[in-house]
Amino acid sequence: MMTETTPKTSTYGMLAVVLGFLSFAAVIGHFFVGPLDPPPPLETSLADKAASIRDATVAALKGEDYEAEPTVRARTLDDYLTYSFIGLGLVAILLGVIGFVRREHLRPSVAGVALGGMAIAFQVATTLFFALLIAFLIATVLDQLDFSF
Repeated sequence: MMTETTPKTSTYGMLAVVLGFLSFAAVIGHFFVGPLDPPPPLETSLADKAASIRDATVAALKGEDYEAEPTVRARTLDDYLTYSFIGLGLVAILLGVIGFVRREHLRPSVAGVALGGMAIAFQVATTLFFALLIAFLIATVLDQLDFSF
């Protein structure tokens, strides 16, 4: 006769729920708080672009090839927080799967995986939404411009 043993505790599943909840709550909180590092002043960005355009124009007038200097965007606190929240969601998913494999109670394992997955999915969905919004706005502006010559 085969007996199935079920652990009395759901340690991994409960850890997955706690970490999944923390990651999802942190992602939602960070989204509504907004960027914690202020963006660079608009004047600085515009001055850098104007200087780049000037250099490209001068090079084109001289008949030279112009290669812009590659600018590496510095990582900000918001980037590190985003990576940390995604990592926390992945750990919640991993702990939920371990709890499932160890035959712990099913509900905490599934809830931990779901919460961790929702935290990661929210990050991806908001990024995709705003990318599509920007593309739509650019298409709308370009549609309103008159390009007849």
